Amino acid sequence: MFIKKGFPMFAGSLILAVTLMVFAAWLQFNEQRGWGDEDDCKTDLDKQYHKRRSRSRRRTNLMVGICGLLILIAAFVGPGPVWIAAWLCVLLCMVTVIGLAALDVLRTHRYQNAKMQKLMNQRDR
Repeated sequence: MFIKKGFPMFAGSLILAVTLMVFAAWLQFNEQRGWGDEDDCKTDLDKQYHKRRSRSRRRTNLMVGICGLLILIAAFVGPGPVWIAAWLCVLLCMVTVIGLAALDVLRTHRYQNAKMQKLMNQRDR
């Protein structure tokens, strides 16, 4: 056979690492230039929300990119203590990303509630 014993694991790790890094870069690109909803900021509430959201998503995208880099390192190092440490860091980073996503949901919900309350107050005047 032409395929070495550990090659499928190496190839899979390589594909996953590159996919995560490209995905993180694409998300960051869209956050900065692609969606363009920051132009709709008319109030201080909108500006503050978009500033916090952008900062949070930048951190999240960075963590996803770091996960890709750690997987790439684990792929080249191979099985051993460094491989285990890299994959444990990937696990912790992904759990943190899920937590940050949950916080983003709560932030968006609070912003929408505050925005609706403000619009209702303006309508009642």
